[in-house]
Amino acid sequence: MLITMKFGGTSVGDAGRIRNAAELVAREVGRGNRMVVVTSAMSGVTNKLTALLDELKAAGADDQQRVPEFFRFTKSLERDHVEAAQQAIRDPQLAEDVAKVLYAERHGLERVLLGTHFLGELTPVGYDFIVSQGERLCVPILAHCLKDLGVDAVGIGSEGCGIMTDDNYGSARPLEEETRQGVRSRLLPLLEEGKVPVLGGFFGHSPQGRIAVLGRGGSDYSATLVGCALDADEIWIMTDVDGIKTTDPRVVPAAHTVHEMPYLIAAEMALLGAKVLHPRSVLPAMKQSTPVRVASTLEPDKPGTRLVPLGPGRTPSVSALTLVRHGTLVRLGSPELGNVSVADPKLDAVLRRQNVDVLATGAAANYGKALWLVGPLDAERFLSILEEHTHDEVEREIHADVAILGIVGEEVATAAGIIALVVNCLAEVDVQPFAILQGASPNSVIIALPDNNEQLAATMKMLHTRCGLDEDN
Repeated sequence: MLITMKFGGTSVGDAGRIRNAAELVAREVGRGNRMVVVTSAMSGVTNKLTALLDELKAAGADDQQRVPEFFRFTKSLERDHVEAAQQAIRDPQLAEDVAKVLYAERHGLERVLLGTHFLGELTPVGYDFIVSQGERLCVPILAHCLKDLGVDAVGIGSEGCGIMTDDNYGSARPLEEETRQGVRSRLLPLLEEGKVPVLGGFFGHSPQGRIAVLGRGGSDYSATLVGCALDADEIWIMTDVDGIKTTDPRVVPAAHTVHEMPYLIAAEMALLGAKVLHPRSVLPAMKQSTPVRVASTLEPDKPGTRLVPLGPGRTPSVSALTLVRHGTLVRLGSPELGNVSVADPKLDAVLRRQNVDVLATGAAANYGKALWLVGPLDAERFLSILEEHTHDEVEREIHADVAILGIVGEEVATAAGIIALVVNCLAEVDVQPFAILQGASPNSVIIALPDNNEQLAATMKMLHTRCGLDEDN
């Protein structure tokens, strides 16, 4: 059996986790399975790189303090990864080999940082190269840890595994046929030789041969693209939880793992802020009906959640509740505009190009009104872009600290009684919603609420019970 196994950032978060991930791969190789491994960056590394990039954007080209700061940052990054390698890998020679690769990666990063500084401009190409560095640093550690365990692994670094994208840097879209050909030509010969390719997720290469990232959480997407290109028997997404939960167990103690979920519902959950999967990662697997298993690296023998096609004749049902805290609700309105949109028609394309995720939107064009719900990571950029693409006459209403609750399941938006159930629950806990959105997707109902801990917990618990999610079937 050919398995593509992807490890999230927490699953390779330190030396012990990296060793554990390698042991899981070695176990499957020992069972006779052929393996392709996709790794995220070590936890926290991409955030550090993103923070550095934010500082780069804010600093001027004549800021002479930036150069020594770059060197301190890159040396610290290299040192952290070398220490992780030394702790995870028992063979000193293999650890030394990793250190040489990490040294080269560090100097490549420094060249891009210095070039950006002296040009006084952070280009989209430079951004993608820098922000994807964490994955490329993790690859040699995991690959050499596998070698330490007797597995014939091959680390694939900046040259990539064959994923080909458009040139929409920051949130590139894969080119389907080119990716299939590229991945197969790059990886099939290695698999035929009995090797285990280890590659960094999150990025592919544009037509110009430049690194182009697939957007936030893109390592999942890399795994499904690679797995489907190779016609893998299964794709495993290994994370720090044992599958997709009915909701956040920290809010609702009765939450439990959903053992089987349709691809479309998992994608809907991801679009509404659930962090287990990248929203677009489900699509390649759904198209080919490739089984996807979401499981825990800490409890790998638990079945986790398997993603499956929608079955025929299924009745509407609630699968899960999603919750995004500290979101932002934006309303624009101008009755005088009649049926003219309050925002530039190009707004959606700009938001996609700038990698801004909008959780939900609604419009009443004949009255010149529109609404957006945005998560906390994207709110500032969304408001900035919106300001540039709206008419001067519109009235703006902005609510910060909004909780965005999603009720997700097959055809729930059209299910009889679901809105009445929602309204009754909100009334019982004395919550006045900012908005209830139904119908944009048949698989979700979205509620914007005040972000109040006690009210949210009470609302979530009641909805979890009333929607029939308390029992683990």
